[in-house]
Amino acid sequence: MVTPDADAKPMTATAPNTPPKNDVPVLLTDFDGVFHALAEPVLDESFRLIDNPRLFLWVPILCEILAPFPDVKIIVSSDWRRIVDDENLVRLLGPVGNRFVGVMESYGGSRADEIKTEVRRRNLTRWLAIDDHPTVQVASRKNWRFIPCHPESGLSCERVQQELERKLNRLTA
Repeated sequence: MVTPDADAKPMTATAPNTPPKNDVPVLLTDFDGVFHALAEPVLDESFRLIDNPRLFLWVPILCEILAPFPDVKIIVSSDWRRIVDDENLVRLLGPVGNRFVGVMESYGGSRADEIKTEVRRRNLTRWLAIDDHPTVQVASRKNWRFIPCHPESGLSCERVQQELERKLNRLTA
């Protein structure tokens, strides 16, 4: 017979393998087509990052937009997560690197499907995703949390900036 431990904390009824609800506001973000134009050269023949001053050109825009929202964290959903370690992702994020909390660990299907799977995996309740992938454009028609952008203008587009700011206000209200 098992006797209850007098010092044990009461258990709460949760589904098996379900992480606790995570209500920290999170922005899942792509890199190419969001922080710089999609067509910008990134890697050399040996798959090393090249010195291209146009890479991450629009990160300061994100920094400015996020300034009034100090609690918003960043999860990298970009394919860069597959070739760059966390320490270097933080470095590449520059002034918003201190908001980095991890990478999207879900793979397969479309980018929008990967994002939705990651949101479920992390049990996120307050999230937005910004991406230039065509499936994010489609997903944005049914889910307000998806913010599509054009691969050549990304965050430099005023419409995208306004949409992100408006949705951050809604997310953090």
